[in-house]
Amino acid sequence: MVWNYSNYSKINPEVAKHFPFSHPRQFQLETISEITEAINKGYKYIVLEAGTGTGKSAIAATLSGMFDSSYILTVTKQLQDQYMKDFSDLGFKLVKGRGNFQCRNYKKDSIIQSCDLGKCVVEGHSCKYSLNNHEKEKITKENTCEYYYQKYMGLNSKVTVANYHYMFMELNYVSDFSKRDLMICDEAHNIESMMMNQLTLEFDRHDLKEYLKFNLSKDLINQLSEGESTDWITFVEKIRTKYQIELSKIENIDNPQLREKKIFIKNMIGDCERFLNHFYLDSEMWIFDYDKEFGIAKFKPLKIDNYATETLFKHADVCIFMSATILDYRLFAHWLGISPDDIYAIRRKSPFNIKRNPIKIFKSFNMSYGTLEKTAPQTIPTIREILDKHKNEKGIIHTVSTKCRDFLIDNIKTDRFISHDTQNRSEILEKFKSSTEPKVLVSPSVNEGVDLPGDECRFQIIYKIPYPDLGDRQISMRNAIDPKWYDYKTSLALVQTHGRGMRFEDDYCTTYFIDSRLDGYLSHDFLMNHFIPDTFTDAIENFSNDYLDEKSIMYENWSDIKEKTNLKYELIQKGNNLLNDGKTEKAIAFYNDLIQDELFSNDYYPYLKLSEIYSDTYMFEEETQTIVKFFKSGIHVTEDILNEFKKRLMKLDKMGYFDYKSNMEILEYEFMQRKNVHIKNTLPLADKIIKNRLFKNE
Repeated sequence: MVWNYSNYSKINPEVAKHFPFSHPRQFQLETISEITEAINKGYKYIVLEAGTGTGKSAIAATLSGMFDSSYILTVTKQLQDQYMKDFSDLGFKLVKGRGNFQCRNYKKDSIIQSCDLGKCVVEGHSCKYSLNNHEKEKITKENTCEYYYQKYMGLNSKVTVANYHYMFMELNYVSDFSKRDLMICDEAHNIESMMMNQLTLEFDRHDLKEYLKFNLSKDLINQLSEGESTDWITFVEKIRTKYQIELSKIENIDNPQLREKKIFIKNMIGDCERFLNHFYLDSEMWIFDYDKEFGIAKFKPLKIDNYATETLFKHADVCIFMSATILDYRLFAHWLGISPDDIYAIRRKSPFNIKRNPIKIFKSFNMSYGTLEKTAPQTIPTIREILDKHKNEKGIIHTVSTKCRDFLIDNIKTDRFISHDTQNRSEILEKFKSSTEPKVLVSPSVNEGVDLPGDECRFQIIYKIPYPDLGDRQISMRNAIDPKWYDYKTSLALVQTHGRGMRFEDDYCTTYFIDSRLDGYLSHDFLMNHFIPDTFTDAIENFSNDYLDEKSIMYENWSDIKEKTNLKYELIQKGNNLLNDGKTEKAIAFYNDLIQDELFSNDYYPYLKLSEIYSDTYMFEEETQTIVKFFKSGIHVTEDILNEFKKRLMKLDKMGYFDYKSNMEILEYEFMQRKNVHIKNTLPLADKIIKNRLFKNE
């Protein structure tokens, strides 16, 4: 989907009146005015993609001030604190979970214990510091539990700032907070993954053995892996019952050593009950997975489209989704269970000069899984060269995987490197940020949610394309039913990673991309998705030279190229929009028509799209017929595309729809006999022309 930048230029006087600063940034007031106009037109859902530097926090603050009540939800503590630093004088109140406060009952006995293990939680009774023991006008910070006091302030505030996890639990299971006029979802590209994590149920093998004397055996794990939804329900209900029995044995025993055990068991019972309630809503879209390394059994949702509105969005009259990386608002909406037609979408470009944030691609290192072991040692001299070039500056190496992180640390012996594990990530990150030495953070997991302005990061090395881990069963199965989601997650990680090093207008940072596959990925993205924004591609040095080979152009003049390219481009988008809107039958008819269209007469694209649609809708006979038809056409394609069609036939062979061994040799012969090696189709031309923006000023 091509998503154009907004050219809205009107300013609502009410917007200017509520703006919190004396000098707005470029297009801030116009963007807020466009949002208010959309709300006045009756839109409940507004998506705002605004690049770094556009001032999204001030936009959120202004909109919150124009409503009687609002929530601002974030993912990171850093962004929560930023909201409070900038807007606490406007009455914003931050609400955090119990774990951030000390229990006053224990404190008076000189015992340090967080409120999530406080006496009232463990023993289940009201304490003298609770809100219930004071009349509203007599509630003070001095006579009230610290946790409940800040919650009380948030409940009575016009604008409440919280993280998604806390508000998800409060709105659905505590119900102290109620529906508000406005909900602003900041860092909205994380909503789906956040909600997946919220809905996931985990059982630690060691915990089951310690608390229940229950053995999560290999046989049981295999049964659950191969089992159906009824087997999973039976298992979870069994574990819940065991925890309930165990709790009944210790609940009334006054023993400090049992404190954590009581809370843990209560939490596990609650987790089981929440899982069962959610599971019944969409039982076909869950999977069981077992993490052998950590011994954790997990029940995970594949999608959350049937849960998002009921658990989050219904708690406000208007929802505004903000992020620097939405990429495709129609798919974003679809994955959250919202009709794309109900979305009002706005896109604003970052005002930063992309020349201050360049990307340099190395062409020699294919970092794919199959070649990584051979290629990785070859990258060492290049990494050393980059480090030497920036010997007096701090930087990051984004390794994507722990395996690559360990390889680089083991093979480049330098005291500049600093790294972390899952337990000390925040601590090491703060150590890196505060260091005055030219340290280099080597990490697989700082591609987003990390702010490194100025001298905190002057260069980045992205070691390989950040594809999601297909070793994770949830990811692999989601990819199988929705390949676009996998591409989206990859593009999201790419764009987010690039943005780590440039955080303000005069900032600068150079990004080095080691993986030579990036060129191919960008071509794939243009053909299939259009997720990657121009702010990324325009930052790539010598990008135009890599994508325009004038010798391959077979047309008489540029106007012919432009006309054919633009028309073809429009048809591609029409097909994508039909799919994004869920109009599968119309999309099938449309792509079958494209096969007959003169413009696509020598083009593989409609065949590949039909193959994808048929596969996604389990129409495997039709998929087989389409691919066979492609081979009989003799259409010119690259080796990569040809192999893609072959892989699809291999998959169909395993399913019994195609005899690969008997028929493939004949098909390849027919293909080579008909293959026209002299005519290049116009789709690659569209790719090259639009990527180079040859006509952008016309």
